[in-house]
Amino acid sequence: MSGGYMRLLLKLLSPFIAIALVTSSCGGSERVASSSSSETNTSSSDTQADSNQSTSTQETNESNTEEAETQTTNDAEETPSPEPEVPSFGDLEWPCGSGTANGATDQGVTDESILIGGGDDRGFVGSLGLNITQTDTIQAFVDTCNEMGGILGREIIVELYDAKIFEVSSVWLDACPRMFMMVGEGFAVDGFGEESRVQCELAHIPAWTVSAAAAHGPWMIQPVPNPADRMSLSIAAWISDTYPDAITSSATVYGNFAATIENKDKVLASYPQIGFEFEKNLEYNINGEDDWTPFILSLKDSEIKHVYFTGTCLPNYQAFRASAAVNNFEAIYSVDPNFYEDSCRRANSDGVMNGTFIRSAYIPFEERSASKAVDDYLNIMEANGGEVALLGMQTASAFMLWATAAKACGSDLTRECVLNEADGIDEWTGGGLHVPSDPGVNETPPCGLVMELVNDSYQRVFPEELGTYACDESWSSSFTTEWSEQAKLDENRVSHQFTD
Repeated sequence: MSGGYMRLLLKLLSPFIAIALVTSSCGGSERVASSSSSETNTSSSDTQADSNQSTSTQETNESNTEEAETQTTNDAEETPSPEPEVPSFGDLEWPCGSGTANGATDQGVTDESILIGGGDDRGFVGSLGLNITQTDTIQAFVDTCNEMGGILGREIIVELYDAKIFEVSSVWLDACPRMFMMVGEGFAVDGFGEESRVQCELAHIPAWTVSAAAAHGPWMIQPVPNPADRMSLSIAAWISDTYPDAITSSATVYGNFAATIENKDKVLASYPQIGFEFEKNLEYNINGEDDWTPFILSLKDSEIKHVYFTGTCLPNYQAFRASAAVNNFEAIYSVDPNFYEDSCRRANSDGVMNGTFIRSAYIPFEERSASKAVDDYLNIMEANGGEVALLGMQTASAFMLWATAAKACGSDLTRECVLNEADGIDEWTGGGLHVPSDPGVNETPPCGLVMELVNDSYQRVFPEELGTYACDESWSSSFTTEWSEQAKLDENRVSHQFTD
């Protein structure tokens, strides 16, 4: 990533500064008429005639001058002043700015402010700082928005929650009686708190969801949907095309908690649709294993060629791969988007995690020159500080979706209005951060790209052109799992698990 960027506020205001103030003067000095002098020996009639001619000429010239000045003035009035450029995030106009919105229209809304919540699992002892990029990002975007004037003049106030993985219900119990909405949050075991959220009817636009109940929950819209009964097979199709001999000798390695179990079950329900065969499914302790050797030897003995690992990059996956290196076990590894983070990249300076392929629906940071939205996101984070990661971009997209919908509500700012406005957006890319989605229909876009972790860098492998992604309707996979059945989906695929 290139450095040396000016602070964001200067960058956003530069279009206004750059507009030249063009002034036009109604030119020239006023013309002065002169009369002809008469000689003493000239007859009085000639003198009078000359005087009349001089007066006529002066009146004509003055009339012409007045007409010219009037025309100049009219031309100036008819030429409109150039409109100031509106700041943009990618190809999306910033929804933040001054205004006169007012009224205590809903919980958490006053004439002056809007109270929202964000959150992550940064205090989890097994992986301190887990997904802190989400709260870093929501704070940076709220600050940026407020510098522009907030939402139609209302200041946004954000409180940052830490679910520590297992305290999700406590987060919702605190947020429910106070927050207008939750925005850009994501909790690894969101299913633990979904009942609390649903019972208090707190609306949210999360960065992502995991559990079936949360992914299909009422009063919820995601910028890039991740439903429990749909999945994009973009990376699976790429592995099948690139390593056809590996797909029939696959295995999953997953943590012993709901989030990774549901991810694993979605893979087991969808990948076999294009020929994958899974011979091993190994469960590990989310808090870490004292010795990963038994896992590696089990995979090695079964001659596994492809491993889908779900969980966190640090420390579990790194320790798992270190054990694989010691035991001379080689395979193709595929992982989820949360592995695209700076801490994971930096931890691979020794290359022990090389050969890790990451699925994504977002344009990589390394391609900021090919994507204005990615460049704008990084400029904001560089100006405000905080960790950058793919989950941070997901939070950015969620915030921009919420802010766009909130602005459209004007003074009638209610949760219902925000959800309806967001639902009415048929195509959303977060300004160009990610593949196009239709948030309201809760369908996974049949698009994506694949990156590889190589030493301390991420490299695009599919498709090859920078700033692009690939789409194919055949990558849309539909299925059911025990989790989607437990969610009790209605005809619109909305969960009634906690409302019946």
